[in-house]
Amino acid sequence: MQNNEIIKPAKYFSELEKSILLALVEKYKYVLECKKSDARTIALKQRTWQALAHEYNSQPSVSLRDFKQLKKCWENIKARTKKIMAHERREKVKRSVSPLLSTHVLGKEKIANMLPEQLYFLQSPPEEEPEYHPDSAAQGIAS
Repeated sequence: MQNNEIIKPAKYFSELEKSILLALVEKYKYVLECKKSDARTIALKQRTWQALAHEYNSQPSVSLRDFKQLKKCWENIKARTKKIMAHERREKVKRSVSPLLSTHVLGKEKIANMLPEQLYFLQSPPEEEPEYHPDSAAQGIAS
């Protein structure tokens, strides 16, 4: 690919193109995801993106893309992934704060089996006994 050649952008990245891009980013992640921002590191990152683009474009069945398009696609993938992960963390915190008050808790029975002593006090007393004795009820749970 020549420097003065204009690349007509393909409209969207296919799943195959994204998987190829992800594999190449994985290969060069130590340079591309380095947090340094001095002039030397920035130049190295740009050369690495250009090498990645050359390697990407040499793959069969991909639309030709320049390094700026590939970099932008990678940044979009990262941003979407971070957004999804943040949402999942918030949902996980919501569930962990009040799992018994939630109407839909994943694996509620599994969690209840792991915490029988802590859930014991949340159970209602047996109806057949006139007087409730926690010690005898605890023995019934253990057996």
